[in-house]
Amino acid sequence: MSAFAYYRLPYLHHANYVAQHQGEPEVLSSVAELNGKEGFVIAPFSPSGNCPVLLIHPDESRLLAISDAAIPDAKVGSSAKPARDIYAEDFECFHRELEKGTFRKIVLARTATLRTAHKDFENLFMKACRMYPRLFVALVYTPQSGMWLMATPEILLRGEQGKMQTMSLAGTQKAKPSRTIADYPIEGVEWSQKNRDEQQYVTDYIEDCIKAFSDDYQLKGPYTTMAANLYHLRTDICFHLRDEGTLGDVIDALYPTPAVCGIPKDEARRFILQHEHQPRKYYSGFVGPVSPQGKTQLFVSLRCMNILPDGTCELYAGGGLLKESEMEKEWKETEAKMQTIRRVLI
Repeated sequence: MSAFAYYRLPYLHHANYVAQHQGEPEVLSSVAELNGKEGFVIAPFSPSGNCPVLLIHPDESRLLAISDAAIPDAKVGSSAKPARDIYAEDFECFHRELEKGTFRKIVLARTATLRTAHKDFENLFMKACRMYPRLFVALVYTPQSGMWLMATPEILLRGEQGKMQTMSLAGTQKAKPSRTIADYPIEGVEWSQKNRDEQQYVTDYIEDCIKAFSDDYQLKGPYTTMAANLYHLRTDICFHLRDEGTLGDVIDALYPTPAVCGIPKDEARRFILQHEHQPRKYYSGFVGPVSPQGKTQLFVSLRCMNILPDGTCELYAGGGLLKESEMEKEWKETEAKMQTIRRVLI
């Protein structure tokens, strides 16, 4: 099967399809190698020989209307693995380092394994587009990465001709059941100090990154935004690149943000790779079209699942931990985040 990507940008009523039939996607050892390159990229949390950065060079592309075709219900079975026990063990390990002062913040992720009888994955993508009109929705396949479906709220980097935008998205709570669609910003949502601190850590980190590449940037926020059934705290950051040829370097500096990794970044990523029970693979990396001359639209790979050939779906979710974090609350946050993509299957 050829490498392909279906993707729908937030708020749009059409989707894009790109595919590479000739040859294989380009393998990159780091995201900095995206300097000067164009295509559709899928990048892992941490590039490695097993999970490289992959750049699809499309030789087919087309626009698609968002289909209204109904998808027959399919049975979904859950894994018998003691996921909560594993998460509790990882939480204790991660939280111990926060109490010692090793990290100011670190993100703990987990997986849940489901089995589905769905076979028409294009229709699953269309269903996700209809369910989540405000999110970036993508279905991506390459022989090296396998197949990934996601509906993510977080921009990593988007823009054109040096005018770029990113965001700080951190802090999570369940939305009110009666509110499914809301204008931004949402008023009247109260946030704990833990959530405010977590959001500020991410904003400060991104601002420091941007200063290395831009003399002209603006921040808007934080304000409350909504993604599927969850509220988040968001700060928008707009900036002008000094040199458009450094796009890959900017991406490399931003990724992975503290919203999916931790502070300090490099030490947190090493700790996560060594101590999380399940490898993240392409979860908490990023996907999207990249172009030094045209439009770049990169989104963090959140609220996603890896669809395996036998029908097994590995769902991923994570949450930022601070010293004040409590295991039960963090577990419930990951449950709520997983519901975004799990609802597409049922």
